[in-house]
Amino acid sequence: MNLKDIWTVAKKELKAGFSDKVVLFQIVLMPFLIVFGYAMLMVVMGEAQSGTDTDKEIVAYYVNAPEYMKEGLEELKLKGTTMDQVEKLKKDIEDEACTLLVVFPEDFVLDDGTGADLSNIDIWYNSTNVDSYPLYNVVNVFLGAYQPKVFLVNAKEDIAYDLGDEDAELRDLLAGLMPIMLMMGVFMVCMNLAAESVAGDKERGFLNTMLIAPVKRSCIAAGKAIYLLLAAILGGLSAFIGMAISLPKLAEAMELNGTFSYSVTEYILLFVITITAVFALASILLIISTIAKDVKQATNVAPVVMVVMMIAGMLATTEGFKPMVEKLGMINNVIPAWNSMLLMGDIIKLEYSVNNVLTSCVVNLVFSIIAIIIIGRCFESEKIVNG
Repeated sequence: MNLKDIWTVAKKELKAGFSDKVVLFQIVLMPFLIVFGYAMLMVVMGEAQSGTDTDKEIVAYYVNAPEYMKEGLEELKLKGTTMDQVEKLKKDIEDEACTLLVVFPEDFVLDDGTGADLSNIDIWYNSTNVDSYPLYNVVNVFLGAYQPKVFLVNAKEDIAYDLGDEDAELRDLLAGLMPIMLMMGVFMVCMNLAAESVAGDKERGFLNTMLIAPVKRSCIAAGKAIYLLLAAILGGLSAFIGMAISLPKLAEAMELNGTFSYSVTEYILLFVITITAVFALASILLIISTIAKDVKQATNVAPVVMVVMMIAGMLATTEGFKPMVEKLGMINNVIPAWNSMLLMGDIIKLEYSVNNVLTSCVVNLVFSIIAIIIIGRCFESEKIVNG
């Protein structure tokens, strides 16, 4: 191949693409907007869910509570009232105008369990009221703390008994979302550009004009591939920035206990694996565009690739399918694009292996080179070139 001819074709494609404001929007802004927009939608949904009824006034009362319990009950938003209001409040609970009513007997005492008669606390609630039953459970737990105990469990406040990783929940959530969102944002760019670059030129008859020029067909194929890969890199960077900006907001909206904190190494690895995934994905789409008769056929077939990847990505994060994925072992690392989605999830969960990252990157790059060679061979076929 003549590198000068390849770069000449690539420059022509780049000039044509980047001089078009619509194409420039697709490459630079659309991936960012897709990823950031989807994340912000989840933020709004998360805030709506977590914020549901948080400011709603809880109408709940207690009667005859002992002094040492009043402060705790009031922290649960219960207010004190008198016995003459009990029947009215019970009716209000039925009508969902009141949430809960706790009535202590006038002679209420704590007993060690050895007495003949134990004081009974009456709690009226409405199980069909979305606020009533949860509050009933909370009050039950509060009262249960006063019941006699033979021994204490986890009573030392200066010891952290929970040995789980506080960040694990956040990382699992991000590992399920980020790879799919990134790939979706980049896919939208690559699909349109790949379809227009080859199938579009073929449909308009411009490809035949290029093929009669004194340039090897393989150089034309390589030039178009370089253009698409460079555009895909920009699209991948755009999508990555969109995710990086939205992740803290997403974590805050979900009210997770973990913190979003990764080192520079994790960010670099995520970016590198994203770019190599983009290479593999762009190469697949360019092959489809080369074989397709026109843009319509190319854009009809290409989404199948994304659907397969999305389904596979979601299954990979599902508990029931994890053993199957783990059983494949190193095979996961030699499947182009798929390896990147898995590794992105592993990096987010901080469970990655540098060897696996390197293997997957090399596989994706080698696959892209092979794809360019295949496209060059396709350009030698008159049947494929002429549709």
